[in-house]
Amino acid sequence: MDETILSKQNNYPGSYIKQDLKEAEEEHRNHKELKDKKYGFYFLLFQGLVYIITIISFGFGNPDQLGKPYDSDQKVCGVDVGLEQYKFIYFTNPSDQKHLSRTVCVKECPVLEEDHNEDESLALQCYPNNAINSCRNRPSIDDPNYSMIYYDSVPFIDVCLPRKSSYFQNIQHGLDQSQIISFLSDMSSGRVIIFASLALCLFLNQLFYFMMIKLQKTSIWVISITSIFGLFISGFLGLFYFLKQYQYSETVITTAKITKEQAIGMIQVQESNITIILISSAFFLLCGVYFLIDLIVNRKRYKTMGVKIQIVNYFFDFSSSGIRQQEGQPSRFREILILLMGSAGCLLIFCALWVWMATNLFSIGKAVQGYYPFNTYQLNWTTYLMGFIHIFELVVVTLAILGSEQMLLIGKVVEVYKHMGIQRQKIDSQDPEQSLMDILEIYAFNNFGSVVFGEAIIFLLMIPRLLIKIYVWISLKNDAEFEIPSWFQQILCINDRAYLLAYLRNDEFLLSAKSQYVFDKRLKETTDVQYHGEQLSVTYCFAVANLCVSLTYILIITTSTKIGIHQPVYFLLVSFIFSYFISMMFSTVYGATIDNLTILLYRDTTPDGQEVGTCVRNAVRLMKESELDGQTHQQQHDVQD
Repeated sequence: MDETILSKQNNYPGSYIKQDLKEAEEEHRNHKELKDKKYGFYFLLFQGLVYIITIISFGFGNPDQLGKPYDSDQKVCGVDVGLEQYKFIYFTNPSDQKHLSRTVCVKECPVLEEDHNEDESLALQCYPNNAINSCRNRPSIDDPNYSMIYYDSVPFIDVCLPRKSSYFQNIQHGLDQSQIISFLSDMSSGRVIIFASLALCLFLNQLFYFMMIKLQKTSIWVISITSIFGLFISGFLGLFYFLKQYQYSETVITTAKITKEQAIGMIQVQESNITIILISSAFFLLCGVYFLIDLIVNRKRYKTMGVKIQIVNYFFDFSSSGIRQQEGQPSRFREILILLMGSAGCLLIFCALWVWMATNLFSIGKAVQGYYPFNTYQLNWTTYLMGFIHIFELVVVTLAILGSEQMLLIGKVVEVYKHMGIQRQKIDSQDPEQSLMDILEIYAFNNFGSVVFGEAIIFLLMIPRLLIKIYVWISLKNDAEFEIPSWFQQILCINDRAYLLAYLRNDEFLLSAKSQYVFDKRLKETTDVQYHGEQLSVTYCFAVANLCVSLTYILIITTSTKIGIHQPVYFLLVSFIFSYFISMMFSTVYGATIDNLTILLYRDTTPDGQEVGTCVRNAVRLMKESELDGQTHQQQHDVQD
């Protein structure tokens, strides 16, 4: 752990930043081998296991049959040879639940204006099998060799749903399907909605990024109002959708026939828990009320956040500060935008590959006789085991991409901070400012494995840490002298604020997290310092994510009869989580920079706790006042000469 922080007794951690920068530069220049071999080895070992699973998945999987129905002969409708045009499954006798396993693949779902149960001239466009040897209407229910009932139906996700109320109620049990297979099937069926939500997410993130550069202080008000608007609109749309779906869960069918919309709604309610929509909608509305009250009551704080956005712009763009950028150095904002788009692109490509691999993996199994059409294909235990590893891979790599992006940004902040000090102090330095590619090389050798491991631990402890914070807050309200148990503090100190120290000191990520926790605690206890960057990031992410969720709600509601989705609840959750993570990448530029500049400033102090000099409009302090005064007198003397 950083002993310089722990040993400091006054309210400032100490004047260590210049020494940190010097040590970091020397170590990064000389250190060319992987320091955190243990964690890097674990990560590579896990990736090797994933690659083996990938080979098995593509070797034995058949994604074309994923989520597809099977007829009575265990043939896949729309997939097997001869059945390419017969993609819909048809329940031949839905008059009761005894014959749900007797099915046939049909080319089109039959439509009847009026029931003609006795008309044997009616015939389906079906593909006969051993159980169903004729496609003609044969309504003789009492016949033990009964074959077919021709009834009015509507198509929905490869199944012909009967519109006759009694038939529909009987076949619902025959539509049971594995949750994971339904989810992957939804990803395929609803890809248009995914692309629309993704396009909106990327557009809003780039819009907000350029808006913070151009509007500067004003941008925080636009983002905050957008966040509040997004929370309210997604909350109200969620309530509307919940009430719309809830009526299908309580529907007592009184009519002889049901509409297509009713049939689809009842199937969706049966396969997903709509209570999640109610809870999330209430959460969004409460957050909207809280953010609105906070914006009104704490206007000064938001004004300060706007000033800090302007400081970040000023920090990355030396042209407005009169400091000449080094020759040949690319625009920092352009370089950072490339980092953001590259990180988002890596995440998108990985997620697309992950879904592709999942569709292969979860199609490894075999057809078993005696099951209903959509669960005839049974997955074995090895598939579930490999599936669990594959899901863990999604979490690990996502955290690795997010952590890598933040570490690279921290490296850029440190480089700019260092060279700004060099310029201000008129130091004759030939060392060029390191580009993001240079920082990437340093990071890959020094910190990658440790950061990925640390991020995974932080993610796993996210919920326990939140519960502990709530418990501590309640306990302090009841007892002002309440002491936090040591093991609670051990969990609380494992946070995502370790990047700067991990980069500067080249320590292990979790070790740096503990040091940073001590730093934050002392700073907040003795000074009125707030980390506004974290609040800015949350506001920013909610603004984008809730607008994307709102679009997803609208598309799901308006296309419910055109795009077949089994589980709209999980579809909405994926839309929110995915857009939130993408927004987190973009918001890091300002959120992490603001908070890490605060850390840098309070680490760059004199041993007795005195503030250091001004660097950027009296907001970014780097040098002692005496050094600035000395430079001012020297400059005046030079002018007189």
